[in-house]
Amino acid sequence: MTKIAPLGASVEARLAGADSRIFVFLQAWRMARGDLAMPLRSAFDPMTVRGLLPYLWIYRFDPDRDDYVVRLAGEEINNAWGRSIKGLTMREIVGDQDYPIMRARWDNILGTPLIHYGASSERLSALDTRRAERMLTPLADNDGTPNHILGISLYRISPTDTSHPSLEPEDITQIPCSEV
Repeated sequence: MTKIAPLGASVEARLAGADSRIFVFLQAWRMARGDLAMPLRSAFDPMTVRGLLPYLWIYRFDPDRDDYVVRLAGEEINNAWGRSIKGLTMREIVGDQDYPIMRARWDNILGTPLIHYGASSERLSALDTRRAERMLTPLADNDGTPNHILGISLYRISPTDTSHPSLEPEDITQIPCSEV
């Protein structure tokens, strides 16, 4: 079951133990949002988090492809996947087995809207197993249509417990934007 922290707890308390860069990213997202449920894509200026650019990525839902497509991927994201992922779809990146779960999560991020935080060990490419810590946030087009996922992924090489599948629901915390 996905962790839902008690109402009234601050986001920082709900995400106790998260890397401090996650909170820098979240603060920039909050500033871009203003009074809206989620920021407009044009309101989020990546230069406000210049030091995080290698870890940032943006996907946009493309109705013609019926999938999320990478619009931007920082250097550390591409390194973790072992190649440039710009222009690829979510399905092409995560594969057919993980796609339905990921797609449902991302549709929920935009549809609720909510922020999504997770940390787990995973094998992203034929390279090393890495500890991944991520925050995913919704963005809307200028007309208010929620259709972008903006995220930060922090990776580090680490030993992993192969008996524990990556990113199980207990590894995830979701917080509705109305509470952020």
